[in-house]
Amino acid sequence: MKNVFAIIIVAMAMSLNAETLSFPSFGIEIPNGWEHSIENDPGNDQRSVISLRHPNGVGSLKMLSYGAPVVVSKDRLRNMTNVDSSTPLTWQNWGDYSGYQYDYLERGSFYRQWWLVSERTLIFITYQCDPESKDIETEEIDKIVRSITVRNT
Repeated sequence: MKNVFAIIIVAMAMSLNAETLSFPSFGIEIPNGWEHSIENDPGNDQRSVISLRHPNGVGSLKMLSYGAPVVVSKDRLRNMTNVDSSTPLTWQNWGDYSGYQYDYLERGSFYRQWWLVSERTLIFITYQCDPESKDIETEEIDKIVRSITVRNT
């Protein structure tokens, strides 16, 4: 019972230290110690790239959201991944969003990508680091992605 209580206290303390970033269509929790920046797309004032990193971390997480004119189906989202159709991708829930996640190595870097959707809102997320360091922040980046919530506009 003591261990359960300790875990609850730690979880509550962690959530108190988290920062919530809010955007028109979604919100996301940023853990204590992580930094973020928002870079506006010069070609589109409705679109921004959100970058997250821990100052002592090994990689960076970048997010970009789009509004689609229609509800995006699983098949349409799968086609957007550009991952070869012979490669199985599993539909998963990540926070209030659902979609596909895929890991790969390319040009000396490790990438973990997500293609997520909630009705007409798409979120594309990429985590990049050195291949040797790919497991160091896995738990934290997965937690960040699972914290995504739908915001009603």
